[in-house]
Amino acid sequence: MTALLAINPPTELTFQGPFVEVVTSILSLTNTTDKKVCFKVKTTAPRRYCVRPNSGVIDPKETMEVQIMLQPFSYDPNEKNNHKFMVQSTVLAEEMAGLAAEEIWKTVSSANIVDKKLRCVFTLPEAGTAASAPPAAADPVNPVNSTFVTKPDTGLAKPVAGSSDIQKLKERVEDLTRENTSLKNRVGAAASRQAPAVEPAFHNAAYYIIFVIIGWLIAKFVI
Repeated sequence: MTALLAINPPTELTFQGPFVEVVTSILSLTNTTDKKVCFKVKTTAPRRYCVRPNSGVIDPKETMEVQIMLQPFSYDPNEKNNHKFMVQSTVLAEEMAGLAAEEIWKTVSSANIVDKKLRCVFTLPEAGTAASAPPAAADPVNPVNSTFVTKPDTGLAKPVAGSSDIQKLKERVEDLTRENTSLKNRVGAAASRQAPAVEPAFHNAAYYIIFVIIGWLIAKFVI
């Protein structure tokens, strides 16, 4: 069947690394007929690519650009690349004009579908242009995986937490000291109106409460 679309690039999709971020290749589709043409883009590695749009309708003599986005991965130049894409196209018949894209492709006969295959090519920048690559403090052997590494807990944060506890302990001691002073003042005022024996009892109780609380806080921090 005669080609319905002029596809550019015609045979290869080139993706230039380093592949530490999404790399996009543009596929240009031009309808060379005088009828509307439906297209659909397929790949042998659907988990590795994002295609926008992956299907649609192109008016006569019009051109549509398709973005093919390769997801970040750990590139091994010795690994064989078998990724391929296929662009399928068919004339949009009048009776199928109101159908959804999925229904069109289910309805159309395979004899009326034109297939065009393209292979994927991975390249790395030359030594003279390597400086233009996006900066990344990553392991060059496995740059993608190192981006997501979570460093283990080394315990270095514990002294900071301890300093905070010490400050809270100091603030609590100051609060207790102020409360004790206020209690002394109230006891002194009460002693002027009541028997002298009341003051020692209040003093002893206040000091006892302070020492118990401070001892509990210190023991909790140390343990």
